[in-house]
Amino acid sequence: MKTQKTLSMYASVTNIIPDFNEQSRITGHIVDKDKKVVEKFELSSQEMSDFDTCNAIWKMIVH
Repeated sequence: MKTQKTLSMYASVTNIIPDFNEQSRITGHIVDKDKKVVEKFELSSQEMSDFDTCNAIWKMIVH
């Protein structure tokens, strides 16, 4: 239950809902409640450095 609440808090703050079922890629959804839009994202940790992956996620959060 605590994990679910923590995940809910992260999603509320970042608007990103991660998909933990995918092991080889970083996937999830970006939710824009104001525009009522859900957008899927997918990043390959094998094709991007950790730094580039982190920057891509930050760009999703900021925009």
